Amino acid sequence: MTTNYDFNDRPDAARISLVAGSTGEAEVAELFLNFQWAYREMQRQYDQVLANSGLSESKFIILMFLAQAPQQQLAPSVIADKLGATRATVSKLLKGMVAQAWVARVASPTDKRSTLIQLTAAGQQTVTAFLPHNFAAVQTIMAPLSPAEIDQLNGLLQKINQGTHNLNLELERNQHAK
Repeated sequence: MTTNYDFNDRPDAARISLVAGSTGEAEVAELFLNFQWAYREMQRQYDQVLANSGLSESKFIILMFLAQAPQQQLAPSVIADKLGATRATVSKLLKGMVAQAWVARVASPTDKRSTLIQLTAAGQQTVTAFLPHNFAAVQTIMAPLSPAEIDQLNGLLQKINQGTHNLNLELERNQHAK
């Protein structure tokens, strides 16, 4: 019997129970796999919507950060913090976005040694052109849910976020114990 699974051959609760400690654990594991699969498939389709407009999710988010920022400018370090990415990753993204003329590097008015990233007219146009596609994709994904199911899903996602936070705390405690 094999226990090597891929996302085209997701195990059901019965198969999981062969390696899990109990039926309850197997059912929760199956739910988790189904949730992961749904998220990954949703993300894959959404990535295609972004790619059709020449965007990645990170580039779109950066453009949105800049569109909402005072004078449509932010320091690269602020962008990295807001995005939750390393400065090196953001630097690579910004380099490509400068090449596409979506953003420009401008001197900081308060510190001539540092630069700010400013949204350009082309960047604003890219965001403006993409937003209807964004909202249409989200509507298509969520259309099968009733308003009550959307409320229920929001509540369930809050609980999953809490569980994820609890796991993070547990991992941190285990790291400090070593």
